[in-house]
Amino acid sequence: MKAHIENDRLLIPGLAKIYNGLNPYVWTVLRIVLGLWMIPHGYPKLFMDDAIPASKNFINFGWEEPLLWAYFIGAVEFFGGIALTLGIGTRLIALMLSFEMFVISFAVLYPQWGWGKRGMEYALLLGILYFAFVIKGAGKFSLDRMLPKEL
Repeated sequence: MKAHIENDRLLIPGLAKIYNGLNPYVWTVLRIVLGLWMIPHGYPKLFMDDAIPASKNFINFGWEEPLLWAYFIGAVEFFGGIALTLGIGTRLIALMLSFEMFVISFAVLYPQWGWGKRGMEYALLLGILYFAFVIKGAGKFSLDRMLPKEL
């Protein structure tokens, strides 16, 4: 169902035309911004030395091969960010990114977080937004839309 805002519902009725004209593009813009947001987080883990400090989180978790996990997260952020921007494999990428953000919020930053402390609210908000794409999908303007089936 297409969202349509009626003139008589608005304080400034003339805005209905603008809102209705932009409405089909909102989901796409949000997806692109969230995809582009992750690319610079993954790049230094893959192509610079940031995988080493990132691996310390996996050491703290007690996971084996912490450097391998750090490179994996870098790949999810970098290549997943590109894929999300293009709208290909959106639900799978969004699921991985939302899981990563929830782990950051509740396993890396917790219990020393709170609103305004250590940036926890940013990771949590991103996790919620990525999860919205798991539910909703990429939207009308995406490469996923051109595929015969999607996840």
